[in-house]
Amino acid sequence: MIITVADMLKDLRDKEEEAIKEFQEDVTNIEHPTIIGDMYEGIAEKLLNKSIFEGLDLRVVSGQIVNENNEKSAQVDCMIVEGEGKNIPNTDHWIYNISQVLAVIEVKKNLYKADLVDSYNKMARIAEIFTPKEMSVNEFRLFSDTFRSAVGMDVPDNNELHNYSFDIQMMYHTLLMETVMPLRIVFGFYGYKDMNSLRNGFTKMLEANVSEDLEHRAKGFGPNSFPSLVFTNNSSLLKLNGIPYNTVMGEDGYWDICTSSVHNPLLHFLEMLWTKLSYKHGITSDIFGEDLDIEGLYRYLRCRAIERKGYKGWEYKYIEVPEDLEIEPFYKSWEPHELNEAEHLLVTWLCNGEVMNTNSGMFEDILQRYNLDEHELLKGLKEKKLVYKDDNNNLELLTDECAVIIKDGKLYAGENRDGKMVKWSLR
Repeated sequence: MIITVADMLKDLRDKEEEAIKEFQEDVTNIEHPTIIGDMYEGIAEKLLNKSIFEGLDLRVVSGQIVNENNEKSAQVDCMIVEGEGKNIPNTDHWIYNISQVLAVIEVKKNLYKADLVDSYNKMARIAEIFTPKEMSVNEFRLFSDTFRSAVGMDVPDNNELHNYSFDIQMMYHTLLMETVMPLRIVFGFYGYKDMNSLRNGFTKMLEANVSEDLEHRAKGFGPNSFPSLVFTNNSSLLKLNGIPYNTVMGEDGYWDICTSSVHNPLLHFLEMLWTKLSYKHGITSDIFGEDLDIEGLYRYLRCRAIERKGYKGWEYKYIEVPEDLEIEPFYKSWEPHELNEAEHLLVTWLCNGEVMNTNSGMFEDILQRYNLDEHELLKGLKEKKLVYKDDNNNLELLTDECAVIIKDGKLYAGENRDGKMVKWSLR
């Protein structure tokens, strides 16, 4: 379903762009930047209105965002909001509290260096004025799923967070903010000619703000300040924050924060918006379709939190795309992780509600029987997002509804809360 809707939106965008070109050729060549901007913002508004669900009191408006301290954003081209706002007299613009805002969209006819910097600063301002509030049960579920996927453990109690490593603390705070903040989208119609030029433009913007002087650090360049999605033509930069695109923190503390794509950008937009709405309102995952074909992405930007001389900041590394690599859209078929016999034994034991402690004789027997190293065994299960070891050396499932399947003589296990394991086995 989601791919069908994304294709429909792309067709609509193409037709509306062609209508603007014909109008300018047949009637008059409009050069006033505000009028031109309004035409393209109008296209974006039409697309957004066709992206939201009826019955949820959602609206697409323009105007300004304000927080509880009366701090305001810059003028917002488009935003998806919930409920009533305040109409600015004698205009069609609105003021909304940031707690009502689901997505903020900055529209650019042409997205080049200056436009990218301007858009980035506006989106960073949204993060700057965001005031955290208590999460709902559904929001916490999204945070929990994202944190589990990224770190390979359950969310720590906030009161116990100081007992964990600096890396985990920073991942916790970053993903928590990503869960509750609005999506921030930079919608470019034209501009950077391809994916590599868009990547290079973003990289150069970051490089121009590297802080050498710790006493005078450039602010606003942590992961929470990044837009959720930046696109122009058919090239995109996507943030890996679990909504829905996931990341995994390595043992060195680095994790992929941003990736790139040449798929239909409106598909990525729908994936993000519908994921946020599905968690917030408990909408069934059926809206995403079978969801067994995953968009292929090109790794781009990694980061890790660092401390130097008492200051905290972020370090980034970018990954080059090989020059001889043919850049084109591709899909990967989703499938669960295959298990060896020892992994299957442990996962099945835990699925049956039994307890397994790594200091127990039973666990030692498994290691000896299969000639395994504890670290390597648990590392493999953690990377497969199935099992982790808690502070009491008990093994715990990382899934809400683990399914173990034997297919063609091979052993598999994975999360089946959304029915994906069953869909895969039936396919």
